[in-house]
Amino acid sequence: MTTYSLGPGCTSPVGVCTVGVVSSPNFAGTSRFTAMTINPGPSPDMLIYAGELVITTSTGTITIRDHGFLNSATAQFLEVQQIVVGTGDYAGMRGMLTSRGISTATGFQGTLSGAVCAPSTPVADQPFTRPVVPGTVQPVRS
Repeated sequence: MTTYSLGPGCTSPVGVCTVGVVSSPNFAGTSRFTAMTINPGPSPDMLIYAGELVITTSTGTITIRDHGFLNSATAQFLEVQQIVVGTGDYAGMRGMLTSRGISTATGFQGTLSGAVCAPSTPVADQPFTRPVVPGTVQPVRS
């Protein structure tokens, strides 16, 4: 769940930031989203946005490039997220996440799913990631 954070700490060029909590047994921490663009979508009730999501856990941070759609008529959103950099235990990690849920009067509520993958050492077989239960993100180390 996130709440809008629109004060002086919001560095969004379009004026939209959120702060929140990611709660999962395998990936718990805080989140901060900064919208970089907001544009009209293919229908009058659809918005397309992009931004940066930073998730901070007790063992490091993950910075994510976020692209999403928000349906203003239903309040539903869907996002595709690419991990671009990590620190601490997440240094060198890559992966893709998705999130979906609803927009509320004070922020957003939804689920986060996907995989966080460590760089692999080249071997004869291709590296793989294990599936993740919705709402969790688990590092996969090769």
